Amino acid sequence: MKLLTRMAVGAFVAAALVAPASAVSATAAPRAAGKDWTKIEAVLNAKQQACKVPANDGTAWKIYNRLDARQADARRVRATLTATRNGEPTTRDWDSGWVHKGDVSGVGSFTMPRGATWALMMTEYGDQAGGGGELAVDDIGRC
Repeated sequence: MKLLTRMAVGAFVAAALVAPASAVSATAAPRAAGKDWTKIEAVLNAKQQACKVPANDGTAWKIYNRLDARQADARRVRATLTATRNGEPTTRDWDSGWVHKGDVSGVGSFTMPRGATWALMMTEYGDQAGGGGELAVDDIGRC
């Protein structure tokens, strides 16, 4: 065999061996990196979504939040999520900023202690309508 032919065959064999492993990794990675989102509010057909994971050796929750405006009925929407203690807002909060129809906001997070004195306050709104309210951390599923 000529040198060029041997190199081509070698490259083909290497690609045949590596490609299936790469394909498995590529399809498995996005699923592992994803989160299981809980819809906590829907306004103007945009969904505010959150999930939680234990933090600080189980004494706190790390709350992840995003705003999914892919199906929104408004030109733009915005959402917030704030941890409250005894009904008072704290500095543990997240704000999506304005998210345009068809987009998903970046994912934000904050950590809050576990306990009966802690809850969450959410808002979601567009230019002409909005909603919100308080929810318990138990209302949010794990990521």
